[in-house]
Amino acid sequence: MSGQVDPLQPPSKPLSLALWNFTSQWFLIPQGTGIISVILARLDYQFNGLQILAKIVWIYTIVLFSLCLIFYLLRALSYPTHVRHELRTNLIETSCLSCIPIVYTSILQLAVIQYGDRAGLAIYILWWIDTALATVAAIGITYVQFKIQAPGVQRLPPAVLLPFIAINTSAASGGLICLQSHVSPRLQIPAIIVGYLELGAGLSLAGAFTVLVMFQHFNQIHSPAEKVFQDMILCGPFGQGSFALQILGEAVQKAFGAYHRGVFLTAKAADIIGLTSQFMGLLTWGYGVFWWCFAILSICHTLGAQPRGGGNPLSLWRRGQSYSPGCVDQTSSSGPGSIYSLLIES
Repeated sequence: MSGQVDPLQPPSKPLSLALWNFTSQWFLIPQGTGIISVILARLDYQFNGLQILAKIVWIYTIVLFSLCLIFYLLRALSYPTHVRHELRTNLIETSCLSCIPIVYTSILQLAVIQYGDRAGLAIYILWWIDTALATVAAIGITYVQFKIQAPGVQRLPPAVLLPFIAINTSAASGGLICLQSHVSPRLQIPAIIVGYLELGAGLSLAGAFTVLVMFQHFNQIHSPAEKVFQDMILCGPFGQGSFALQILGEAVQKAFGAYHRGVFLTAKAADIIGLTSQFMGLLTWGYGVFWWCFAILSICHTLGAQPRGGGNPLSLWRRGQSYSPGCVDQTSSSGPGSIYSLLIES
């Protein structure tokens, strides 16, 4: 019928069009600010007011995250056909949904730092919710991309690693809660074991996907110039995974000795497991640093190869905003931010 409205046709009103275009990529912004708040709170070089500044950024992250959730839900309710179509066909849309548990995790991390001694049990319970969200993201989003979207090896962007960043970040938060909150060893043990299970899935799958990315580069299949900043995502799973291995290793040495039951959960096994975990974290960090350096070289090479007529860095940067509000936010939150958080923890 000629009078029937196409549900996939964008609306004409400005506000409706803005809601129509409110994709999951907007969650990259609170993801970046959340990581920044944690870094500010844990810097060794503290000065008067830095903790207050970290708390301000933390509150800003909570408000921004809440607004993003509200607008995204309004979009899903107002244009369900359009959102379903995007989730079935747009790999970036599904990948960036995993930013939701990442933001939630970063909020919990600063809560542990600030209130772990007073609200440790409440934060511990909230972490289990975060673990469920991260697990659903890692399994569900990957399944959709395998079975429904299936973009092919030739069109696989680095953003597919975001679900694995989510599950590795959840594992790191579990170790942080065990170390910095007043939770009994009996409650710490399940969190530590689940954290290692998350790392087993996150690091192995991230490694498998980076092989596909290397295959693309070997076959001269490169990202478009305006999306080259996505290469920074490649170091994210390994930066967070390295941090998780190190902090879980510390948690093992603390909790296993206090629990001391059975054969595996003993003080004798704690030193071996803890040191092995920390050593593996160092190796994983090296792999993350490689991809970080690779991403920087890739970005510099792409910028330098742009034609002089209209390919200056600023115009390339503006075109890069088609990826969302945020290649830079993703860079800061899953790349150097992850590696730097490991540095200040060591």
